Amino acid sequence: MASQLLRYRFCGVARSRQLLTQARLHRSFATLSSIENQYATDTKLHGYTVKRTKRIPELELLAVHLQHDKTGAEHLHVARDDNNNVFSIAFKTNPPDATGVPHILEHTTLCGSEKYPVRDPFFKMLNRSLSNFMNAMTASDYTFYPFATTNQVDFANLRDVYLDATLHPLLRQLDFTQEGWRLEHANPKDPNSPLTFKGVVYNEMKGQMSDSSYLYYIRFQESIYPSLNNSGGDPAKITSLTYSQLRTFHAKNYHPSNSKVFTYGNFPLEEHLQHIDTTFSKFNPTTRELDVKYPIDLNETKRVVMEGPIDPLADPARQYKTSLTWFMGPADDVYEGLCLRIVTSLLTDGHASPLYQALIETDLGTEYSPNTGLDTSSPVNIFSVGLQGVTKENLSVVEETIRSVIQKTYDEGLDLNRVEAILHQTELSRKHKVANFGMNLLYSVTPGWFNKVDPLEMLEWNAVITRFRNDLKKPRFLESFLEKYLLGDKPAFAFSMVPSETYGQALNAEEEQRLNTKIANLTEKDKKEVYGLGLSLLAKQEEKEDLSCLPTLHVKDIPLEFARDDLQHTITSAKVPVQWRVTPTNGLTYFRALASLQDLPQDLHPYLPLFAESLTNLGTKTRSMASLEDEIKLKTGGISASVQVSTLPTDMDTWNLGLIMTGHSLDKDVSDLLRLMTILLVETNFENYEKLRTLIRGMASGAADAIAGSGHSYARGVAASVTTAASRLSECLGGMEQVKFIAHLDSYDDVSLPLISAKLKEIAVYAISSGALKIAITCGEDAVAANDQAVAEFVNGLPIAPTPRSLAPGTASSLTAFIPGALPQKTFYPMPFQVNYAGVCLRGVPYTHPDGAALQILANLLTHKHLHGEIREKGGAYGGGATYSGTGGVFSYYSYRDPNPLNTLMTVSRAGEWAVQNAWSERDLEEAKLSVFQGIDAPQSVASEGMIYFFHGIDDDMRQTRRLRLLDIGIADIKDAAERYLVGKDSETSVALLGTAQEWISDENKWRIADAGALSSLEVAAAANAELAAGEDSEVSLGFEEVAEDSEEESLGN
Repeated sequence: MASQLLRYRFCGVARSRQLLTQARLHRSFATLSSIENQYATDTKLHGYTVKRTKRIPELELLAVHLQHDKTGAEHLHVARDDNNNVFSIAFKTNPPDATGVPHILEHTTLCGSEKYPVRDPFFKMLNRSLSNFMNAMTASDYTFYPFATTNQVDFANLRDVYLDATLHPLLRQLDFTQEGWRLEHANPKDPNSPLTFKGVVYNEMKGQMSDSSYLYYIRFQESIYPSLNNSGGDPAKITSLTYSQLRTFHAKNYHPSNSKVFTYGNFPLEEHLQHIDTTFSKFNPTTRELDVKYPIDLNETKRVVMEGPIDPLADPARQYKTSLTWFMGPADDVYEGLCLRIVTSLLTDGHASPLYQALIETDLGTEYSPNTGLDTSSPVNIFSVGLQGVTKENLSVVEETIRSVIQKTYDEGLDLNRVEAILHQTELSRKHKVANFGMNLLYSVTPGWFNKVDPLEMLEWNAVITRFRNDLKKPRFLESFLEKYLLGDKPAFAFSMVPSETYGQALNAEEEQRLNTKIANLTEKDKKEVYGLGLSLLAKQEEKEDLSCLPTLHVKDIPLEFARDDLQHTITSAKVPVQWRVTPTNGLTYFRALASLQDLPQDLHPYLPLFAESLTNLGTKTRSMASLEDEIKLKTGGISASVQVSTLPTDMDTWNLGLIMTGHSLDKDVSDLLRLMTILLVETNFENYEKLRTLIRGMASGAADAIAGSGHSYARGVAASVTTAASRLSECLGGMEQVKFIAHLDSYDDVSLPLISAKLKEIAVYAISSGALKIAITCGEDAVAANDQAVAEFVNGLPIAPTPRSLAPGTASSLTAFIPGALPQKTFYPMPFQVNYAGVCLRGVPYTHPDGAALQILANLLTHKHLHGEIREKGGAYGGGATYSGTGGVFSYYSYRDPNPLNTLMTVSRAGEWAVQNAWSERDLEEAKLSVFQGIDAPQSVASEGMIYFFHGIDDDMRQTRRLRLLDIGIADIKDAAERYLVGKDSETSVALLGTAQEWISDENKWRIADAGALSSLEVAAAANAELAAGEDSEVSLGFEEVAEDSEEESLGN
């Protein structure tokens, strides 16, 4: 956690895609035109017939749509000069009920197949491959299994595993009970221990339902789309699913005739078809699942109200969510879909949108409801607008406002200048070179493809935009869509969720009653079978397997050296260092400015996330944020601000703190990009109290949901915060402490806003001085000269610090919130979740230390060879393992959506000894290295090249040394690292747990019970008002000082 880029709105740590580069084993890529000639309509290829071919020059790709002759399976191949190749096989899986059978089947198919009869070959392949993406996902009405890799041998291996897993799974009952649900004794070896519900998916969905935003969305979907059941599964219904129903569902849906295959990249289509045909031709054709589900008939306005949970971090009076929904025609009209996306974006997106101004800026709610926007993934376009953070009294006002704003917008007309801004953003996004382009195509095409939308038509852009620009010349063209679908007597669907103080208790009571009913219906024979099944599953989980049937790559497939980025360095006349990465960028320039905040007073640290968000949300004294945002969208690909905490690669106890400004634009617009960035940095109006209040409310809203989605990351952050000073600072800026801090600010009354504004203005003095700046530019050769001039003008336009600033890196002793040598702690945050999230942390070593490589390999070995089985398979958590932060120097254990945290904590406390005593094999070591290098050698976007050095000071020589150390690690190194860094370190281990209260979490057991909620409005306002009345601008006891006191108390309490 010590060295990470902190993004704000409490989104947690987004799931990583693990992209990677590897040696090219493919044939050289032919030109699109020559390939196009090979795939004429009706051409026969390895059991397939070409149905259509379409060249898309603007995306530099050729799309080939084929059909398998024997089974009728559809295949879409996208040929493009990209070595990050993608494969996916998908099946139409309309859920028959809410038992989650599509979701549980997705898990169970990956638990062994006829050709690969090992337990969980999917997870085993994670460390026998150099793939940069492997997953399986259940959507509302289809299930798909994608992967991406740059290695052709790896591609063939994974394709074979995926095809056999989906079409020839073993579907053993023990796998169903492990992944789906089961009745089992709390201690499987003790028949006298209580029976309970267990299962990976069961606990996953209990955790998912703890996210109130997800709960609102899924209940909305169930109400408006009753024909399409909850594919993920409702925990209350999952325990009704039987093993035979699972097998029947597979037999019906997982067949080539019901499949759609997607391939992308520069590997030859012929090889794909030849191998897939070998598998598909063994099947006889069967009836496809062509049933397309539709939502309810809206012949009149309908209303649904449901109960939901209380958010403990939000204002108790603002716990209501509500929305209005309209149907906007069939989704198979791709052109109209584009028009609708533009129209609805104009209504809802950004500071200039009329609905944002009328709903959020007026404080009717804190932010849009989770379903707001246009959903084109179903057969019918569904447009919703709503709010969360609404008071009971304002529920009806929200609906009236939405309707009146749409009518007013129709009467006054839509702003065509904003249309140009939307089109400009789209143009830039298509020029932007990303490493996961193929995966993005898959995600965009698949939903419509399963609902009879032409996949080739979805790929087109230029022709559609040309038609749109011509139609835009017609009078009131865009307004006609408002009239057609939203105005007059058009019926709508109103959905509201009201808070219930007993919601959580009711869920627990329902589960207990369901469990008791199951137990009461058991005969003595049944009870013996339940006990025996538990023992059988445990024996299966502990069984040593022969994995020789699984294909694998080898360490020799990993290049000894990585591809270095050629960087150049200059210094402006104002003494500002500039890093240049000159490379083809498709006509774009990427700009980053890092302003050092080393000398920022510590009482201002907690305000930094709010400051970063303020720069792009408050506007200036002469221009509204709506006006600025429109120009930003018209001239750039966007401007953002964030905060970074990092450690030195040679010293993990020395930290750097900085503000990052990021933006990109067409080469011709770089001067405008930097001019706009200067305006945001220098002229932001921190006294815009109405916008500041809206911003704080938005940041605080939904914090509990963010924790529910990434609770393991928050738990690790809390645990890591006593290991290094940088980790402590990261926790203050982006962890639970920041969540609490923003909740405190949100509970201030408006009279306190000037105090907050004063803090932000104080930060600005430190952030905008050119004397604390460094810059990174990525652009093409022909843009260097113009960009050099633009950078000089940008730097010269920034203020010069009145006095020299101390920019020396911070140390542990210079951060008073971090106490060097403080005793580790055990911290528990009670949260309204049905499952738990654990984090356990220990100190490691700096990036350049020789032992760092061994710790990184050790974390991977523990995850795949020990913790996955103990925490997920046996314990029932959705996820669990170990990680090592090479840049931050922190070794961490974690669990995710965990029903049995005590088991997890006991397991990880013994993990070091287990690693020392385990008889590691060379194969184990090789698999760990393959897995680690998936991330190290991930393909990166052109914008990311050179950023490891720019942000972290890790140069190519350091990276190469680290690479060779990783490749050279031996078994003795692993055991030595475990012995020295993990064994006997109880007194140096920090533990954090988020979730449900447990009997063993108590003061007597040295746990600190933390308060995750905000202070009451009266307490906060009283403190702020007293300070304002005294006319002082002193430190408020709600920020960094509170953090410091907590650290001391936790240390003493342990």
